[in-house]
Amino acid sequence: MLAETSKAEQGNLFEVYNPATGEKLATLPAHSTEEVEEAVQRLRIAQADWAKLSFQERGSRLYKLRRLMLEHREALMEVLVAESGKPRFEALGEILYLSDIIGYYVKNSARFLAKKKIWPHLLKTKRTYITYHPVGVVGVIAPWNYPLVLTFGDSCIAWLAGNAVALKPSEVTPLTALKMAEFCKEAKLPLEIMTGQAETGAALIDAADLIAFTGSVATGKKVMERAAKTLTPVLLELGGKDPMIVLKDANLTRAVNAALYGSLCNTGQNCIAVERIYVEEPIYEQFIAKLLKGVATLRQGIETAGKANIELGPMTMPRQLEIVERQVADARAKGAKILTGGQRRTDLPGNFYEPTILTDVTEEMLIMQEETFGPLLPIIKVRDAEEAVRQANHSRFGLSSSIWTSNTAKGEALAQQIEAGATCINDILVNYLIVELPFGGIKESGIGTRHGGAEGIRKFCRTQAIVVDRFQFQQEVNWFPYNKKKTRLLSFIADFMFKRGQ
Repeated sequence: MLAETSKAEQGNLFEVYNPATGEKLATLPAHSTEEVEEAVQRLRIAQADWAKLSFQERGSRLYKLRRLMLEHREALMEVLVAESGKPRFEALGEILYLSDIIGYYVKNSARFLAKKKIWPHLLKTKRTYITYHPVGVVGVIAPWNYPLVLTFGDSCIAWLAGNAVALKPSEVTPLTALKMAEFCKEAKLPLEIMTGQAETGAALIDAADLIAFTGSVATGKKVMERAAKTLTPVLLELGGKDPMIVLKDANLTRAVNAALYGSLCNTGQNCIAVERIYVEEPIYEQFIAKLLKGVATLRQGIETAGKANIELGPMTMPRQLEIVERQVADARAKGAKILTGGQRRTDLPGNFYEPTILTDVTEEMLIMQEETFGPLLPIIKVRDAEEAVRQANHSRFGLSSSIWTSNTAKGEALAQQIEAGATCINDILVNYLIVELPFGGIKESGIGTRHGGAEGIRKFCRTQAIVVDRFQFQQEVNWFPYNKKKTRLLSFIADFMFKRGQ
């Protein structure tokens, strides 16, 4: 299950730390190129047998994984909280959401991947259909912000499609994946886990049949560049700079509560977190006043083992904390006002940064141009909905968004104008939780990937078109030899079928 560690025995190791306390949690091997290649070869053998199983048999294995995960949820949460620093409530949320993904795709995978008949509108003598086949070994390169869902969500779907999975968890949060590997082994799922850093990830890109990557735009471009050398297909789910538009007729209390949760859950380390809030001028001051009161009620600190006692944990990765500090410093230097927060928590031992509300922000500030991935809430006053939409679309990202108004018809009309993969009306983040919906971004927020629905599993398949001739005539009209009679027939067909333009 865990790739061989021969190189690790020679000293190629890395360490994992608790971001809330600074405590060292583990020392793990960084697997070499050779070890990754060997692991993928083992998976190729396992995948051949796995693909022969029926959807029902694969589903029973996934249900067993889910049972084990739920039975051992406390131990799993303990690991997840320790390496990410997130609240236990959010760790439990990951377990529940992954459980839902498993149930949805076990119930629907056979239907989504069933042979699909196609009726040709021209060549009526042909019988055609589409079939779906596993690609082979899917390489999952996972991020650190959701060590369970974003590591095993794609993996479970890939398994149901008949693939084996070569998984590289983030070097920042690999322990959740290793804990899950124990359950996967018991459920007899074709999995190899390779821990390590950039070298390990590059080796996986070279060896796998398809790469599913979730992470930053910068790293995603490197993944795509590397995959181009072998023409390995890539699914890239990248960053976001999601806007929240609050119109003057919005339910203000609900909108404020959503802004707090949408921007600060998982300490803002969420690809669909609210990162820009546009508020119509008549309610701007009220919105900020309520938001400040709401932020003051949030508890930030170290989660106590065995009970949920915080809303905000630390920044999981020190480098991300530095990005947040740089953005705040740039905004302050360019005239932004810091209404609350704006600095590290020096009273706590880990990577803690205060939830921070900024106003008077402008488009040239880094906080409006770059993904933040931290607990920052920049608030922008706008004259009307049209200005809000125009500013919201002024971004190189296009992942998710939300619009807040009591006029849902107006909200739905505005949603059509937002350049994003998803828009919620009077709700926040929920589009990702609805597994029936396709989820994915446009612009620099992603390429080639959609989570949810039929697209969520078909992305792990190769599509094959089958054409069967129904009558087996000796000759087809378009075959050799060409002659005047065939040309006249072809001209007649063109006029009969297309000349009327209907």
